[in-house]
Amino acid sequence: MAAWRRSPRPSFNTLELVMNTLLKTFAVTFAAAAALTACGGGGNDDDPSPSDRIGVLTITDASVSGLDGVYGNGSLNLTDVEKNNPVGSNPEVCAFKFDGANRVLGEGTAFGDVRYLPNADTVYLMFLNVNGREFSNKQDGTDTQVQRDRDRIQFNRKTFTATDNSGVTLRVSGLVPMRGSRPSGC
Repeated sequence: MAAWRRSPRPSFNTLELVMNTLLKTFAVTFAAAAALTACGGGGNDDDPSPSDRIGVLTITDASVSGLDGVYGNGSLNLTDVEKNNPVGSNPEVCAFKFDGANRVLGEGTAFGDVRYLPNADTVYLMFLNVNGREFSNKQDGTDTQVQRDRDRIQFNRKTFTATDNSGVTLRVSGLVPMRGSRPSGC
């Protein structure tokens, strides 16, 4: 009859080593998750989310082909409007971002960053990305209207110029909604 042998019990030092290793692994995992959440990996106000608000932009008179068209969505993605006065920047602005304006009857998308002065009725500065090309209104508030009572920004054939110094221009008409809860003056 073969002798049956029991494996020796692990020593206290071996158990302590395993427990310390597991504890360190959990601590590192928790710290990484906390860091990602703090810097945006877990979602924050910089990420536009569905708004249940319609946004439509009509782009015309583009000086290069492939950009003209209607871009919109029945639930445009928006961030909250925030009052910002970045260090080294002047003046204080109300700002929000939008995305998800898909091209109707074609491929492409538009998204942007809208900035307007508190208590002002026009857009101060806006960056608009259309099909991968960035445009700006160059701090010219003409042909725009901030309609706080209707929670939206309206554009009336507003000229935007490419930010890559190529001289490419386009005109924008339409509406971009804003979230209803905004800081004072926004």
